[in-house]
Amino acid sequence: AARRDEAMVALSGEAFNTLMLHCYKHPAQAVNGVLVGKVEDGKVHVVKAVPLAHGLLGLAPMLEAAMLLVDEYCATTDMVIVGYYTANERQNDGELNHVARKVGERFHSRCNQAVVVLVDNTNMKPTVDNLSLRVFALSGNVWQPLPGSAVKLDAAEATLASLTKLLSTGAQHQLNDFDSHLDDPSRPWIDQRLPNV
Repeated sequence: AARRDEAMVALSGEAFNTLMLHCYKHPAQAVNGVLVGKVEDGKVHVVKAVPLAHGLLGLAPMLEAAMLLVDEYCATTDMVIVGYYTANERQNDGELNHVARKVGERFHSRCNQAVVVLVDNTNMKPTVDNLSLRVFALSGNVWQPLPGSAVKLDAAEATLASLTKLLSTGAQHQLNDFDSHLDDPSRPWIDQRLPNV
């Protein structure tokens, strides 16, 4: 089990940059996605963020279709769904909404260490000391925020520098979510690669 002074959630640079680019692409809309990775020794290792939607996530059939495809991807990569990420539409809204809690509970029923990551859209300039994320874990029936020390970004300085470079090249405009895949099926959304910068 993880020691008290160890991070309980580790985010890969690719996962962090993907979810942040998703937010930057749709700054005036809610965005959400799935976190994929592994749980080892009580720690959640988020390897990949899979963008689901921008705007309202209310159509259950679309969510179900997306989840079937993510499950297939996980089966081929020996990973599992370890969480959900979201950013609220309103810039000053720092609460987990009903949908985030319900989707998080669904993922928690499959992986009891699943987390919900809420992007702090009041501060979209992450630093090593403040990643602009609030991470929640289910305790009983309540989603409780984890302390910042419980969350670690792999190679934080290099990842944040690469995010700055990605934004300067407009990489956020190339990012696809399931919504954009439905509009144009030739756009990859699960296994898309971020540009090398």
